[in-house]
Amino acid sequence: MRHFFIFSYELNHFLKTKTKVVSYLFFILACIYSLFNGFQLHDKQLNTIKNIKEQETESLAKVLNWFENDLSGPEDRSWVDITDPYWAIRYSPTYVIKEPSLLLPLGIGQAEQYGYYQKLSIWSSPLDNDIVEEISNYERLINGNIDFSFLILFLLPLLIIILTYNVRGLESDLKFHDLVSVQVGDYKKWVFYRLLFYAVLLLFSVDCLFLSVAIINNVFSYQFFELIILSNFYILIYFISFYLIIIKSNGSISVAFKMIALWLTFCVLVPGAVHQYINLKYPTNYMTDFLDANRKDTYDVFKLSKEELNEQLIEIYPELLLSKHAKDSVINRTIVRNTMSAIVNQINVNAIEKINQQNFSKNNLITKAYFFNPLSFFQNKWNALTETDYHSYSDYRKYTQSKIDKRLELLVYDCWNSKKLDLKSYNEYLNLLK
Repeated sequence: MRHFFIFSYELNHFLKTKTKVVSYLFFILACIYSLFNGFQLHDKQLNTIKNIKEQETESLAKVLNWFENDLSGPEDRSWVDITDPYWAIRYSPTYVIKEPSLLLPLGIGQAEQYGYYQKLSIWSSPLDNDIVEEISNYERLINGNIDFSFLILFLLPLLIIILTYNVRGLESDLKFHDLVSVQVGDYKKWVFYRLLFYAVLLLFSVDCLFLSVAIINNVFSYQFFELIILSNFYILIYFISFYLIIIKSNGSISVAFKMIALWLTFCVLVPGAVHQYINLKYPTNYMTDFLDANRKDTYDVFKLSKEELNEQLIEIYPELLLSKHAKDSVINRTIVRNTMSAIVNQINVNAIEKINQQNFSKNNLITKAYFFNPLSFFQNKWNALTETDYHSYSDYRKYTQSKIDKRLELLVYDCWNSKKLDLKSYNEYLNLLK
């Protein structure tokens, strides 16, 4: 009964304090707005992916029509022979797509910084210009959407401070805290149940926002419940910390100062210091190795003779020694020129590997800093559950590279074996290219 009285007292106190009510409502409205932005981004990506798939289907339908009607290719390009693997693959661009997670509205993460689709050709790489532009688009980075995870991880602790800084502190300021102790007995329990009211209020509010996304997107996966547990655990950590501050302090000013100091330390100072140290140790990679590979090294490949191209292709694909072309006494210039993109791809792979090694070392250092920089742990774990973290996009790029490698492997071996395609074999191509 006494506990119910404390809850009822705190509810009345909360409703009568306009600052607390306004702060709470402002935070909830900001969360709703961030979720709305998340849904907009999610729907935008889905619509873009739908349009891409329609374009891909139309492009491939043209090639299938050529095979069905025994046409060599476009009417205005008599030199094209669609039965040649080179032209068949060149006229069959397919896309590699990263489908947005149903939980994306709950955490945008790096979804606005990295590309989520890529058109593949024989000259593609996982870091093509369309993806590089996504990363370096400063206007989007500056004017990005409000992220729901940012509100929970960075701003919710400030709301907790506003709601709880004067719990017991006000009584100490007015010099009747001893009277409260006489009336309630154990003042620590009294403080605990007053804080419990705000903990229940915020946990219930945040979980309702989570459930709204789950209901709208119909997603009740393991990742969803893990995300709820993660957010609730994070919120409770602050309530426990603030509880200890309140019972060890006297006066609302002292409590507020210590709460703000705690928030500044773990949400601003420590993450900022770690970020600065990591940037000094591993400076921002502007992918100069990759860009150099696409410029200077690629130009050098075009300057190679047919004999040098032939030698490098065999070095990349040793099994080509068993091909029909390798057994000919004369090197076919057209064949090696049509497959030279595989050499450029290998140059790109080597350049990207250097970038990946640096990124791996950088992320490994971030992981080691989790012990004294817990905010980064919660943020990266949150983004991982919504599939918007660095590793999710790194896996996407690795998958893209595997599809590029498969496309070029198909091109090289079939060109060197002078294979001719028909409708059946072209459909088999599509199963491998998609």
